[in-house]
Amino acid sequence: MQESTFKRWSLHLILAATLLFMLAPILIVIVNSFNASAYNAWPPEGYTLDWYRKVLANPAFQRGAINSLIIGVISTALVLALGTPMAYALGRIHMRGITAFKSVLFAPLIVPRVAIGFALFVLFVGLGSATGLRLYGTYTGVILAHSVLMLPFVVAILTASFGEVDPIVEEAARDLGATPIGAFRLAVLPQIKGALLVAGIFSFITSFDEVETTLFIVKPAVNTLPVEMYNYLEQYQDPTLAALSTLLIAFTFIVVLIVPFAVKGSDLFRIMTSGRK
Repeated sequence: MQESTFKRWSLHLILAATLLFMLAPILIVIVNSFNASAYNAWPPEGYTLDWYRKVLANPAFQRGAINSLIIGVISTALVLALGTPMAYALGRIHMRGITAFKSVLFAPLIVPRVAIGFALFVLFVGLGSATGLRLYGTYTGVILAHSVLMLPFVVAILTASFGEVDPIVEEAARDLGATPIGAFRLAVLPQIKGALLVAGIFSFITSFDEVETTLFIVKPAVNTLPVEMYNYLEQYQDPTLAALSTLLIAFTFIVVLIVPFAVKGSDLFRIMTSGRK
């Protein structure tokens, strides 16, 4: 009995130490955001809110945040619109060549994002020269690039969710007179709304945080917030970025909190574990 209790408490201590080790960088960034030193002296010599005021008054950060929100919302809506029928087809249709299609679809998961960014840069510039189609340095180009990166995640999440939906429900709706689209909308879509929400939030955060690929395809007018942070870091080494990072951590935490309240616990667990063998 004593040995079992000792093992349990040992595991708890190891888990706590592991979590503390993983959270330490975030905690250091948060503490440093209040650092009174202009040179990131550690430990802090004093504490101030000046860096937060500087962040909120910076026009480049304001413009970057607006651009990131616009691109994130539109690209999320686009990948959900494209990814839902793709996931439905992958979950329900078995045909020759589907493996090759999956290889192409999920390639962005294994290809370095720097390589994807350079390839898109060459593609956009080439299209602009050959056809006059302007994608490089535009909202449309950045949205398409982010959609390429986000689509595999959305399809993976929704495919697993479609696998949990009983086809009999859809067939029953068809037998009762519903059209194929109507049966999907009335019988299938309500059962995967939790997965759609999770995929949408994950996609938005991925787009909002993307920097490696974006660097290759933006111009100053459409710089996203991560790109503006990267440019700022090249010139200054003060805690301003720590303050901005703290605000982004708080924003992400608030967004992630939406999931447990919007999705039932059992549904969320099913979404995250479905498809595992």
